[in-house]
Amino acid sequence: MQYKLKGKVAIVVGGSGQIGKETIDILIKSGCQVVNLDYVGLRFKSKNYYFKKIDITNELEIINFKKDFQKKFKKLNILVNHAHYKGNPKKLDPNNNFFKSLDDYPSNEWKKTIDVNLNAMFYITKHFLKLMLKSKNPVILNTSSTYGKVSPNKSIYGNSGINAPVGYTATKAGIIGFTKYVATHYGDRGLRANVLIPGGVENKNQSKSFKKNYSNLTPLKRMAKQNEYKRAVLFLVSDESSYMTGSEFIIDGGWTAW
Repeated sequence: MQYKLKGKVAIVVGGSGQIGKETIDILIKSGCQVVNLDYVGLRFKSKNYYFKKIDITNELEIINFKKDFQKKFKKLNILVNHAHYKGNPKKLDPNNNFFKSLDDYPSNEWKKTIDVNLNAMFYITKHFLKLMLKSKNPVILNTSSTYGKVSPNKSIYGNSGINAPVGYTATKAGIIGFTKYVATHYGDRGLRANVLIPGGVENKNQSKSFKKNYSNLTPLKRMAKQNEYKRAVLFLVSDESSYMTGSEFIIDGGWTAW
């Protein structure tokens, strides 16, 4: 089924990432106008696509963007928060300080993770909430991780130079709590808010040993492909999920089912 979003306007925060690109693609194909908020540029051939380079951790930039947004669109039906911090914003960068262990973790990396994963989500939600409440059946979709539900399994990383550090896990758990707050406090005004909880997405910067270790601990015996979340995103932001709010939508190949 192709859920229709014609006439709706969406903001995708972090739309230039792996899952973000697929989200933008399917929203546009479903008739939605999409604004991508990201620090990293993304070209997309569509008259319904708009890109805004922005520092989402700067509340003043969010406020100024909202003014420009309202002049052009007047409404906001869908807000998708995919943004997350993993050190290098342009690629997965093994041995980056972001991946250090807790006992040696740089405080500035902890703060950056909180800024991107939690503070930015707070700013964008805070400043666009009133506008969304003026729309019919508005919906917010925030993206957490399996590591917001369970602790990272340190055995899969070996000497790959990557892991899921403490700040990532803490903030991904926080996203779930934040979303449930929004869902329960604004549901009586017609707003829905849900959480997408994806498993690991395969990419070229991951080592063969990491991919093997991760896959061995996944019931489906593989990592996700970057296009395997787009249909779920479409379902969650469309009226097909109209009685669903405050929910955790887990798509992880069975990772958290053990």
